[in-house]
Amino acid sequence: MTTASPSRGLTGRKVFLMFAVFFGTVALADSFLLVSAVRTWSGTDATSPYKAGQLYNSELALARSQDARGWALSIAAAREADGAVHVTAEARGADGAPLTGRSLAAALERPTDQRADRKAALVEGAAGSYGAAIEGVEPGQWDLVVDVLDGGERAFRRRTRIVLR
Repeated sequence: MTTASPSRGLTGRKVFLMFAVFFGTVALADSFLLVSAVRTWSGTDATSPYKAGQLYNSELALARSQDARGWALSIAAAREADGAVHVTAEARGADGAPLTGRSLAAALERPTDQRADRKAALVEGAAGSYGAAIEGVEPGQWDLVVDVLDGGERAFRRRTRIVLR
């Protein structure tokens, strides 16, 4: 007659080890994700909140002076057959007359990646009508920003969200 060795089955020690391994794995994964998150992004958008507040106040002052001028600036962008994007701007004064002889600067800014931004100086064609072609612009969503410069300083700004195909 042969005797079978008794089966030990599920013991308290085995259950404890299963719980320890399971929760240890979860804690290890959480720790890794937490450390990765803290090292890759600090959580702040501005390096100095004080300077960001000062910039905001200056933007408000520029917006007030822009409104006081009463100028109108209509802007548009269209993709050309060669792939370049043609930016146009029509500038009018408070009286509706074309603004001539101004310096205009255009920028196509990617909302998600500043490295993709493209800039160009707009050249006056007809009276109050300015334009330029910008190369190397990928399809997608962009902010079209056109500034009217007065003595090198921004006197007027128009910002429009566009989608280029």
